[in-house]
Amino acid sequence: MRSHNKAIGKSGTGLVLMLAWSVMASSAAAAEFYLIAGKTTLTMPDGQDIPMWGFALGPDSGGDGTVTVPGPPLVVPHWDSSLVIHLENNLPVPVSIVIPGQAVDPRPVKFSDSQGRERVRSFTRQVNPGSARAYRWSNFKGGTFLYHSGTHPAVQVQMGLYGGVKKDTASGLAYPGIPYDNELLLLYSEIDPALHQAVDDGSYGTPPMTSTVDYEPKYFLINGLGHSAGNAAQLPAVIETERVLLRFLNAGLRTHVPLLLGLYMRVVAEDGNPYPYPKQQYSLMLPALQTKDAIVSFPAPGSYPIFDRRFDLTDAGAADGGMLTTLQVVIADCNNNGISDTIEPDADGDGIIDDCDNCPDVFNPDQADTDGDGVGDACEPAPFIAREQPEQPACCGSAGPISMLGLPLGMLLLGRLGGYRRRNACRAKK
Repeated sequence: MRSHNKAIGKSGTGLVLMLAWSVMASSAAAAEFYLIAGKTTLTMPDGQDIPMWGFALGPDSGGDGTVTVPGPPLVVPHWDSSLVIHLENNLPVPVSIVIPGQAVDPRPVKFSDSQGRERVRSFTRQVNPGSARAYRWSNFKGGTFLYHSGTHPAVQVQMGLYGGVKKDTASGLAYPGIPYDNELLLLYSEIDPALHQAVDDGSYGTPPMTSTVDYEPKYFLINGLGHSAGNAAQLPAVIETERVLLRFLNAGLRTHVPLLLGLYMRVVAEDGNPYPYPKQQYSLMLPALQTKDAIVSFPAPGSYPIFDRRFDLTDAGAADGGMLTTLQVVIADCNNNGISDTIEPDADGDGIIDDCDNCPDVFNPDQADTDGDGVGDACEPAPFIAREQPEQPACCGSAGPISMLGLPLGMLLLGRLGGYRRRNACRAKK
């Protein structure tokens, strides 16, 4: 069985990683995805087209094969114990996939350099051009992670072969004891146009571009987009009453420092490892290829900027660009009357205002409504459950024992009275 997922969305040539990580899972043993490595182009805010490599979601996973940067976000359902990624390579060089933080048999690929020294070319087995291979992670650990090419990563990750993958502890529970109501993904990366051009035309490795030692990024992106008028990482709006999980990932070669202006974040995990003591911070350090998770609650609706404190806020030197986006927080207004739910009556204190509560006088935050009649289970009597009995004579036969579990006292009394009357009527007939 396989898990099918869909790419979140696109804006121009850049993938906009939205709030929801989308997946359709049908397996209780392993989540399974089909990815394709290929070429694409990203258009920068100043109009320059940058040759990129990236991943696409294949048809066997419900995708259309369109290469995006970042690659499609992957979700391992919390009930699945393993992850399988089938990788097809449409690039002219070998590639691979690794997920730092997940246990796996690496099997590195080595080669001998011009001086006879043995060196590592790839952290794991490669997929040659025109070929395909499956990668499997057993006992997949929960958390937020990057997946990326493990072959010549200083170049191939920079070219765009990366994406995000997550697994929660349970629905709405990022880690044990860390619940959340909503989530946003912020994936940081950079682009050095000279490096991309050299790799694309095959001149990389020769002067002047012999390695990434002289790496000089000119563009700084969040979710594949740099900030500019009408072209920024458009994050879905969240509601003022929600606990929002911010998943930070850095696929760049530089360290970045996301800062949430005017608020503190509760930083709860790093590289999929929950902290024993979460940290209250308004910014966090995000080194290359690292992930961090933070919970934030917003005091009121509004716009909350988040930007790189290291001031990578330019596009090819032009100001007002780079790693800057805005978190939009909207009013909680379940009855659409224009008044915030935070100041409307909530008689039972369950967090759902009376106008929207399906059982306004009984504490029921889950709003369970099994029969779908609009009245919460907490406000309905438990169902009468009768045991199956052999067929009895219409009047005088014994009806046998009946379960009275869950019946209101009034119904129990009426049942006893009815039985008394029926027995008397039977005696009269006898």
